[in-house]
Amino acid sequence: MRLTMELTLHANRSEVWAAMSTVGGINRELAPFVRLTDSTHGAPFVAEPWRVGAPVHWQLLFGVIPIDRHRVEMVALPDERGYRESSSSWYHRVWRHERTLLDDPDGCIVRDSVEIEPRLRVADPIMGWAVRWTFRQRHRSLQRQFG
Repeated sequence: MRLTMELTLHANRSEVWAAMSTVGGINRELAPFVRLTDSTHGAPFVAEPWRVGAPVHWQLLFGVIPIDRHRVEMVALPDERGYRESSSSWYHRVWRHERTLLDDPDGCIVRDSVEIEPRLRVADPIMGWAVRWTFRQRHRSLQRQFG
């Protein structure tokens, strides 16, 4: 399954990057439904913990119930232009997510491109719905934060 979504925010690219370039930033977007544990202890995506290995993060439903485990490889794009994430988890054989930040006269465009391959093909429709819902939630959160 592939999905691409865009959102225009009334904030400059640097402000948006600062807000979303850590696991804490991702957690703000996912709240209150999901939270990720952070084995990097708040390190920005450009920092050493992300370059040295593939940190493991637990996905917690409502912040407490473990529902998935991700081994994440994260690469920050140059000049605060976003990141590329690839991981695998209990549910996904392949999870690729690229978030690109583009300058816009009104502020910044956030483009999320996601490619997933569930471990069980029969789960494809459910996973597709869940991923679309999650990214709509994340974009609504960014919209509330930046307008």
